[in-house]
Amino acid sequence: MKKLLTGLFLLFTVLSVHSQSDPDSLRYAQLDSLTPEQLLEYYINEPEPYPFPMGPVTVGDSVYTVLNNLTVPTETVDIEFLQQDEFKVSPEESYDTPDYQFKPKIALGMGRMAFHGDLYQKHWQSPMSGRAGFDLAISQRLTRYLQLNFAVLFGKLGANEWLNNRQENFQSEIRAGGLNLLYDFGNFIPDQYRVRPYVSLGVMGFEFLSKTDLKDKNGNTYYYWSDGSIKSLPQHAPNAQNAVNLVRDYHYETDIRELNKDGFGKYAERAWAFPLGIGFIAKVSDRIDVKMNFQYYLTTTDYIDGITNKGMGSRMGNKSRDNFSYTSVSLQYDLITKQRPLWYGDTAKFKALWLADNADDDRDGVPDIADDCLGTELGAPVNGRGCPLDDDKDGIPNYRDDELDTPLGVAVNDRGVGQSDEYWADWRERYLNDSTSKDVETEIVGNWYASEKKKIKEEDGEKNIYTVELMRYNGAIPSDELAFLLSVGDINSTTLDDGTTVVYTTGSYEKLSTAVKRRDGFRSEGHEAAGVSQVKAKGKSILQMPDNELELLLSQEIEDLLRMDIGGGGTNPNDANSNSPKLLTQEDLNKVVSENNNNTTAASGTDIVYRVQLGAFKNRISSSVFSKNAGVVELTTSDNIYKYVTKGFRTISEAAAMRADLVVEGYSDAFITAYRGGERITLREAGASVHQDYQEDINETKTFSSINKNLVSFKVQLGTNKKPGQQVQEMDEQVKGLEGVEKQQTASGSTRYTAGSFKTWDEAETYRQELKNQGFNGAFVIAMFKNEIITKVEAMELTK
Repeated sequence: MKKLLTGLFLLFTVLSVHSQSDPDSLRYAQLDSLTPEQLLEYYINEPEPYPFPMGPVTVGDSVYTVLNNLTVPTETVDIEFLQQDEFKVSPEESYDTPDYQFKPKIALGMGRMAFHGDLYQKHWQSPMSGRAGFDLAISQRLTRYLQLNFAVLFGKLGANEWLNNRQENFQSEIRAGGLNLLYDFGNFIPDQYRVRPYVSLGVMGFEFLSKTDLKDKNGNTYYYWSDGSIKSLPQHAPNAQNAVNLVRDYHYETDIRELNKDGFGKYAERAWAFPLGIGFIAKVSDRIDVKMNFQYYLTTTDYIDGITNKGMGSRMGNKSRDNFSYTSVSLQYDLITKQRPLWYGDTAKFKALWLADNADDDRDGVPDIADDCLGTELGAPVNGRGCPLDDDKDGIPNYRDDELDTPLGVAVNDRGVGQSDEYWADWRERYLNDSTSKDVETEIVGNWYASEKKKIKEEDGEKNIYTVELMRYNGAIPSDELAFLLSVGDINSTTLDDGTTVVYTTGSYEKLSTAVKRRDGFRSEGHEAAGVSQVKAKGKSILQMPDNELELLLSQEIEDLLRMDIGGGGTNPNDANSNSPKLLTQEDLNKVVSENNNNTTAASGTDIVYRVQLGAFKNRISSSVFSKNAGVVELTTSDNIYKYVTKGFRTISEAAAMRADLVVEGYSDAFITAYRGGERITLREAGASVHQDYQEDINETKTFSSINKNLVSFKVQLGTNKKPGQQVQEMDEQVKGLEGVEKQQTASGSTRYTAGSFKTWDEAETYRQELKNQGFNGAFVIAMFKNEIITKVEAMELTK
């Protein structure tokens, strides 16, 4: 996926340029050396350039679009607008609708089977007095609301009747198998509801083996007397006085068909049944459901109890066939985890984001979440990625290209017409001078940025970088200070060499005066602990600087500015054509300091900062686990929970764009939070449009993980890494007969050999033991996340 996105990004960048050799491309090369904070400041403060063709995307400033034309500034989501009819998505069209390839579920249940036939006065048996039954089913979903089940049923039916003129009993073993179709109202009930009803119907074939209890264990036949007793002789036998009392043993020893009391002969002991069912399915987890079921089986036989309407005398039954019911509870297990909708988990009920993902603002037929070219003109033909067609690949889409067959590589104007070199020379002159005419007077004034810069002091080849230190902690952070840190838009966290102390800083400045100005801003808001520190060891060391030392360095910086050469030439310092150096005046210095202070990006206490929450764990997780583009900040709450959030954003649209990128990278449960004035606030308080039923949980101490657990795997490494040459050749020969072996080149040039891929550590450990028995004595288990090694503790935390 990363390679695909990178390829699309590079292709779109090439198509956005008017010529294959753009002379202005060198202008952007210097931006590569800027830090993220400096680059953001550059984008915000860059003046609007002369308008030139930008292709289908013309939102935002030109340089930003050239560098990252997949990112287009958007406004806060307007839910009422997205809920219009043209933006509503039916359940059948929902993007979280699963593809219904073979993804079976297996269910095991137990319950009671009750007989409904010729016995009993009401010909009906309560389910509570029925016999035990067991069922096993494998199901496959056909549509959003239909599910096909293959089921088998095992159990017993039985009845014991004692009427004035008839005493009958039987027990029948039932074995059945067949299909049934289940309808669960999925086209009416949304997926997030955890309990839903269903109805079902089906067809099953079954066999029955019916027996009756006529004798006790000693072989004495039961005779039922009118006083309610069971005797060994008939009540009206001549020797009835010799009868002894008997007790039924409920051992059904006599086969009813073989007994043949009614002369039916060898009738078939198998038939068809048509089960009609109702019940409820309750979702316990992503994979496990509880199913409460009642089924009534309409059969094609009347021989289950041995009594039919063709019987004689007291053995004559009713005209109905023998039926039965099955009341059960079963556990259903999903063998393949379904993809979870975007609003599950900690973003539950946040339907605003889901609606935004399915919107199509430019109405080009490609939803915004998959649209690489937002804002396409209405009616313009587009490709599958939502970008206007450009047949001649000149950067101008067909719908506004006046020359559709421009030769490849020829520079064109904003209407797609090839132009001469003179035209582009004139265009470049006007663009660089930000004017509509090249007849422009340029006046050079005392400008520090245009002067010859003095070489920055360096220590061991490293520039002096200053930052504002807000606090440092060795352990938990109080909840009020935690909210304050998160409300600072450009907060950074750095873990020192001791492995436990975390320093929280904001900003990165080459000029000490800028850092001091930012520090004073925090102190004026009541944060007296704010100070200026120096960044060393490429950001791994933060050295605190006392205020008296700062005053000396600040004085030296001002003196250096006053001695700065801002233009040369001549012998007369007042002659503009002279070659002598011109020194910076106090007026110039005040202007430089004022401009420098105005360019600081500190947010005021009333500004809202948006962040994307990535996870909160009981154990520390390496920041390398998270996206490198998110600017991850680590904080420890008062409950010793390690919390990980992205860098701050000024608008919710920027935060939503970052969240969308994170979802694509596998952080599917990441969600947006807002902070203002040192406190966590709800998105509704921040002014975002959210669904009226959405209730946001602003608890900062709750554990959660946004990471897709499927990205974590456990493998068995087959010994230490092997050096190129003979070691690799010997290892290749050793693993030749082993299945699932992977070779991975490490950064040091050695080769890592692994075998197997498992979801749990125990499974990998079992496999390691097997490999050890095969001669791989040095094998050990490793945990991996996105093909990068992580610790066992981190892997266990991510898979909870």
